[in-house]
Amino acid sequence: MIKNYPVRPRPSAKLFSCLAIIFLFMTGYSPWATADILTLEQAIKTGLKQSPLIASGEFTLQASAQGTKAARGQFFPQLDSYAGYMRQSDPTVIVPIKEFGGPAPAFSRDHYSLGVTMKIPLFEGGRNWTRLSSEKIAEIISREMLQQTRQELVANITNIFNRVLYLEKLIISRKNTLYALQKARDDARERLEVGRVAPVELMRIETQVAEQEQSLVTAKEECVRTRQLLARFLGREPSWRPDISGNLSLPDRTFPPAAHTGGGPDISLRPDIKKAMQEVKLADSEVKYLNGYNLPSISLVGDYGRRAGSGVNNDEEVWSGGVRMSFNLFSGGTIMARVHQARAKAMAAKEYLRQARLVAMTQVENAISRLLETGKRYQVAEKALSTAKETWRIEDLKYRTGAGTVTDSLLAQSSWSQAEAGTLAALYDYHTAKVEYLLAVGTIDSGFGSRTGADIAEEK
Repeated sequence: MIKNYPVRPRPSAKLFSCLAIIFLFMTGYSPWATADILTLEQAIKTGLKQSPLIASGEFTLQASAQGTKAARGQFFPQLDSYAGYMRQSDPTVIVPIKEFGGPAPAFSRDHYSLGVTMKIPLFEGGRNWTRLSSEKIAEIISREMLQQTRQELVANITNIFNRVLYLEKLIISRKNTLYALQKARDDARERLEVGRVAPVELMRIETQVAEQEQSLVTAKEECVRTRQLLARFLGREPSWRPDISGNLSLPDRTFPPAAHTGGGPDISLRPDIKKAMQEVKLADSEVKYLNGYNLPSISLVGDYGRRAGSGVNNDEEVWSGGVRMSFNLFSGGTIMARVHQARAKAMAAKEYLRQARLVAMTQVENAISRLLETGKRYQVAEKALSTAKETWRIEDLKYRTGAGTVTDSLLAQSSWSQAEAGTLAALYDYHTAKVEYLLAVGTIDSGFGSRTGADIAEEK
């Protein structure tokens, strides 16, 4: 019988393995290290690069650019080729009489034709120029829509990222509170065994522990859902779980730099305002375009080809060229009705712009007000937290020395936990108000580059 003995690695293999492991650890690699560590800046850059909303907007912008090229192409000669065959009930002339006394014309029931036509617009009542201007304005509108989508995406990612930071801090706070309550419960159990506390006091502590455990589960699950939402805005699968790196900075009293100025807030950088201004120009351009139908259209036309009869016999070269003019005499009031309709839409666009400006200025003022409110609320919450922490320390010491009751200790513990949660919430609300302000003034995405639809097409 042949026995299978385990193969032992040779000394050289052992040495190589050890050296490889040492090299990996020296270079900072660890098989237990987390692959993804996400900062707020990285999250925003990832979202701007991978979000389907941004990709869709960039392709829309690319389509608008092609519309501008198509409108510019109307100024160049239009060439069309044609080929045809027609069979008639009676023979008709293929080659007409060229001159008096010349050869007899050729007749055939079959007619073949092949050639090229050309049309060069000379004057279209200004419609071609107006259409080109409209397409350029539409391209600008698409760019501003993309910019608005970018800013809204940056705002959403920032708020969600900050909420993850807030929830992670809240989870740590509730874990610490739960740990303190569990210690108090264990201490109460020991005291109950020696008869120093009543059973009802232990029941109260255990109830408080159960409530804190439930609060901890709630915070954890909310953090899971928030992370899934963040992954969606970054264009990733919901199961993506990077390590979030960052901290919520303390309120800055110098932000915003110019608050409640006499001339009103600056909204000139907002993409929705720029878009509304361009929509007014587009509506005015549409009025001008429709008025062009009241003017004549003049074009240079030409035709060159060959025609033949049955069996492709008696073929000859044919050509024509000249100037063609068309002018509408009566359209049943259609043109004027469309002009009046376009003018009404232009007035609506101007009123929408006025409304958009009012909304934008109100949003800026509201954001400034929220910044002032949340900043002050955080200061008050910090003082309440210090008071609650010191109160719990005193009540806990009194309870342990027998000078206080477990009820007072638990109430102080609950107040401390609520004060800590309130402080974190106030800080998160401040950062939300800060995002709201930056979005309202149109500067939230400053410092982040953009891509075109062509860049995305090349990547795919």
